[in-house]
Amino acid sequence: MKIDETIKKEINEVMDSIKAPSSLYEFVKNIKEESEIRSDLEKLKARKNSWRKNQFAATVVDAVKKRNLRKRSTISIIIAAILLISFATSIRVSPVIAKTVASIPGMERIVALIQDDRGLIAAVENDFYQPINQSQTINGVTVTLDGLIADKKGMVIFYSISSDRFSENIGWKHIHLREGFKKIGSEYKSFTQPFPIKFNQENVFSSSMDIEYLRGETPDSFVVALQIGDKVEHFKIPFTYEKKNVDSKIVEVNKVVTIEGQRITVKDIVIDPIRTIVRLEADPNNTKKFLLNSFDELKIVDDQGEVWEAENGISLQYSSEGKFELTLKDSLYFYEPKELTLSFGKIAAIDKDEAYILIDTEAKKFIKEPSNSIFSNLKAENGKVSFSINVNENYDTVAFNQFIDVNGKEFSIKYFKTQLMGKSNFVNGSITKLSDDEVKFEFELPWQSYGNPIRFEIDAYPSWIEEDVEIKIK
Repeated sequence: MKIDETIKKEINEVMDSIKAPSSLYEFVKNIKEESEIRSDLEKLKARKNSWRKNQFAATVVDAVKKRNLRKRSTISIIIAAILLISFATSIRVSPVIAKTVASIPGMERIVALIQDDRGLIAAVENDFYQPINQSQTINGVTVTLDGLIADKKGMVIFYSISSDRFSENIGWKHIHLREGFKKIGSEYKSFTQPFPIKFNQENVFSSSMDIEYLRGETPDSFVVALQIGDKVEHFKIPFTYEKKNVDSKIVEVNKVVTIEGQRITVKDIVIDPIRTIVRLEADPNNTKKFLLNSFDELKIVDDQGEVWEAENGISLQYSSEGKFELTLKDSLYFYEPKELTLSFGKIAAIDKDEAYILIDTEAKKFIKEPSNSIFSNLKAENGKVSFSINVNENYDTVAFNQFIDVNGKEFSIKYFKTQLMGKSNFVNGSITKLSDDEVKFEFELPWQSYGNPIRFEIDAYPSWIEEDVEIKIK
């Protein structure tokens, strides 16, 4: 949303002259129509200690919007919104964001959701946010598609769920997008058992769904299934939107770095309005396997000291063997840095000849495991196999998605509240916390025939390359 340059100039002049308030109370008590505002403030003060930051931000901004300050100028309203959002969320809010909040119903919820994402904040400032505000109500529960941010490749969907009934009886069944009758399958989320929705004190839940890739698809409906009491209700909200016709910005790099003998090529940086991806390629002759959380410490720094970091734990996607894509926490599409430096930090990797375990379920023992193994206490009884995994605060628990028998037959592992789409050979599995430093992994033996030993590939493990290397990429 654009602001007239004259108004923008006046806003900036007024903002420069404002002394930051020492507290929200000191700011609000000096605004005109004091008695009405103080009444609102007292209500907020009585409840704010139990609110989370984003709920507090949304309610304060909503209070400003609802007040009947007809005598106040547009500029004063925007400045008030800027100061209130900044105080509540500890972020700098531009006049563009403040005016957007003042003009679009429910926009304060969106700001609360994206306040830590500079890329999405910049996308809103550059008029990429598209309000939808379409709802459907069934059995006292309302699902609202608030709006979206979209580019050529993907989108971020913002939605909310509200209820006038006992919210603890409401849980997820599935949520996805459709194009006609076709599910946008890669973003389909489903649960075999209802997954509870955590509502705020106003019985409202707000969230977003990131659609990373739309391969020529144009979603036209938002579909949600909720368990409401004993019944599953299906919500379907049709919508239309505009794909912003902007091209990716490509920073070509093609530089090879060697880190403790392991060669990695930084191919390029692909920058879009809603995400930035670093594309890497490992030398097939490397002696180590890069793990799923390999580059959690990767970051890019510009000439002004601004830092863009990897999205820890979920950033790495393999496009093919040895080639992977790393998503940054926020996009730098709307920034124009003169220089960029990339550093890797600590890299998660394990020797290739230790990147798996072999188990003989009949002999009830490990045939092969890493030299610094974190696995122990193997048991095979009553049609189930289990073993302990040592963990600590420095790394996540190791989990396995499948195993392969000696004949190459694959068996997927199905965990509670998940569904395996298109998998015929699977067994049920679970991970149970035994203590702060130990979990138990357990899975059922297949009812189909299989041959020993069975092999588990290690994709996450507490093994690192400690050397840090940085390179100039722009």
